[in-house]
Amino acid sequence: MEPTTTIITSEQTLLLVEDTLTQSMYMSHALTQAGYKVVLARSGEKALAALEELPLPQAILTDINMPGISGFELVKKVKENQATKAITAILLITATQLNDTAEILNSGADGIVFKSTIAKKFIDQVKLALQQDHSPSLKIGDHCHNTNATLAQSNHLFLSAYQQILDLQSQ
Repeated sequence: MEPTTTIITSEQTLLLVEDTLTQSMYMSHALTQAGYKVVLARSGEKALAALEELPLPQAILTDINMPGISGFELVKKVKENQATKAITAILLITATQLNDTAEILNSGADGIVFKSTIAKKFIDQVKLALQQDHSPSLKIGDHCHNTNATLAQSNHLFLSAYQQILDLQSQ
């Protein structure tokens, strides 16, 4: 008996901002297959224009390193604008960009997703990032964990774990 694949329909519109053609095509295809409506912008400037011209998306997924307006700058502009600040902003990063932790934290982004060449991993990360809210609850898979950690404690824990990941990678 062959396994069947179920595509979850989402009706969520995502603005994907990626300047590399192959990556934008790959991510757009994976997101569309997962049931998302994808609007593609190949630069930060084009993303800002799309936000003025089209219906607002539920989320923006943006590459960090792009010519012109970087992903960091794009997120800051989106979060400073009254009309767009409620849009979930997610940074698309690679493992090498983890060295930009301070800038990632200061960007105002609502989440990060690692670029993955495995479509299922990429989509699972996007879904997880879209499910997170700003409450003290933490969603991991199908489980929701309530915490009483302060933002400072959460940041400290994140930075400690991050430093350990970097140490393990360098071994």
